[in-house]
Amino acid sequence: MTAALILLAYAALLVIVGPRLMDRAVWPVALPRLAITTWFALAVSFVLALVLAGAAIMRPTEVFAAEAVQHCISALRELHGPIAGPVIAVAAAALTCVVPLWILAAGALVARATTAERSRLRRALASAPRDSHLGAIVVESERPAAYCIPGKGGLIAVTSGALALLDRPELNAVLAHERAHLAGRHHLLVALAQIGRRAFGRLPLFAHLPERIGHLVELAADDAAARSASRGTLARSLLSVATAQAPVEALAASGGDTVARIERLLDAPAAPGPAGVGTILGGNAAAVAAPVLVLAAPILTAVGFACC
Repeated sequence: MTAALILLAYAALLVIVGPRLMDRAVWPVALPRLAITTWFALAVSFVLALVLAGAAIMRPTEVFAAEAVQHCISALRELHGPIAGPVIAVAAAALTCVVPLWILAAGALVARATTAERSRLRRALASAPRDSHLGAIVVESERPAAYCIPGKGGLIAVTSGALALLDRPELNAVLAHERAHLAGRHHLLVALAQIGRRAFGRLPLFAHLPERIGHLVELAADDAAARSASRGTLARSLLSVATAQAPVEALAASGGDTVARIERLLDAPAAPGPAGVGTILGGNAAAVAAPVLVLAAPILTAVGFACC
């Protein structure tokens, strides 16, 4: 029971303090891909803590060898009384079984909604002409915009307004940005964040996770595009398409906080050195491993005593 309480306290601390520390940190702007990894490490650690807390309650150290559910319930009744025992057993089962099922259900809902929206977008763009030189379809619209639709090989769309406004280097920078979205499978990262919010949207760690991940994937795509175009050229192209509104479920060049992205391109933030990156990666690994270690500690201790 002690391990379960530690895990629940850890989960509560993580879900509140984790996003505050990340929002105050400066390095995520310089290293967006590492920041995405850190956000998901916090989310995975939280879910692990909940599930393993339920496992720790249902299978306390004293009855770790018991396999039957009835044996576990009887043991909990003996430990905590005839009323509290079954209540704790139900709570433990909810943490161990219901939490994963709840996440799977949230994932199914997000997948169904995103698939339906992308199918609708593809049908709407089915008659649009394709420019083989650009590798994109051209949509008739006066508003300058460029966006990609993931799935089925990916699809990049650019409006006639963007073709008229952007010069060739700026257009290439925008298209490189969209190709980076497709190559990096950024839509999957955003979808995972949406699943987290649908499952645990009332908690601080998950309430704004899709917006945070969405902004970070835009920064990551900017970095990829800046390898083939100058940062100034990419910044000018973003400024040109900043007012455009891309369709829902599409990853657009104008996505995220465009002003912050332009400022970042013009004045690149300093990234942490190898020691700093190593520290962040170590922290991510520790966050994921911590719930497992908390649960394993009493088991390893018991094994050690038995060996002695």
